Amino acid sequence: MDFAPLPWHTTWLAKARALTSEHHHAWLVVGRTGDGVGYAASALAASLLCHQPQESVACGQCPSCRWLAGDVHPDFKKLAPDLGDGETVKLPTIKVDAVREALDFMQLSAAGEQGRVLLVDPATALPRESANALLKALEEPPPYTRWLLVAAQPERLLPTIRSRALKIAVPGPTPAEALTWLHEQGVSSAETMLQQSRGEPLSALAASKSESGNAREEFVRDLLRPGHLPTLKWGAWVEAGPKAERRERFAALLRALLDWTSDWARVRTQLVPRVFFTEHAGLAALAPGLPLSEALRYHRGLIRKLNLPDTTLSARLQFESLLLDYRVLFSR
Repeated sequence: MDFAPLPWHTTWLAKARALTSEHHHAWLVVGRTGDGVGYAASALAASLLCHQPQESVACGQCPSCRWLAGDVHPDFKKLAPDLGDGETVKLPTIKVDAVREALDFMQLSAAGEQGRVLLVDPATALPRESANALLKALEEPPPYTRWLLVAAQPERLLPTIRSRALKIAVPGPTPAEALTWLHEQGVSSAETMLQQSRGEPLSALAASKSESGNAREEFVRDLLRPGHLPTLKWGAWVEAGPKAERRERFAALLRALLDWTSDWARVRTQLVPRVFFTEHAGLAALAPGLPLSEALRYHRGLIRKLNLPDTTLSARLQFESLLLDYRVLFSR
């Protein structure tokens, strides 16, 4: 477990530790994935368990920190989706059996005076059956326990789960903090990568290392020529490579398409692009005859597809369908 906080989380961590130590037992840790909300929750869990935290940051030296580093802590449990490996790719869900095992674990007496901590990351990976199993424990929690539920999209959680956990928001970095951190990670063109990642430094770092980041520029060039958009080419690209990468490829291109259509609408209404700022002229010349209402309807349809990688549907066929609709709309 990596429990070191990101630089922009240290101030937040002190406040979060005080809140979670003294008040409610269940906390909904909310923030953007690309800002490191999962890292923040892990740092908070480590801080709550640490024997001698330094300014609310886990010391890294005490027995608790060494147990966490070795993934053998007797009072810590993490629930996360099993995505498989290699050629075996599972749906990103947390199965009910894993939840029940974690609940049994939380019922045991804590080995240390800090109590027990359960980290669910992300809580949105809990299907209804798993969420209902967790819900009962949240209503009647064992003493000396802390429950940290990570959610980038808390609206996807059951209302009953949200109502039993207090929300604690994780801040994102300032542009200067994000750029400094990206430079430290060796990211070239950090400013451009950060802009294209909506200001999310972890997303920018991932894009700089992935094939999706390299393909993005070519994808945008094709979007500028909707009448000649090679839908089969991009559908095949999504499906290419190891199965474990296909979900990331689909999600990356879908996010690019979402940002692209959003920036098109902004330019149409005399606003500047937020992501594709270097393509202002191309966006302004694109689809002059397309009514804004139809483009926004298409954009809302893309948003509904954001969770497609969580299904067994063919990502390739779904993405090709989205691009065919784009060709029809934006060729006007």
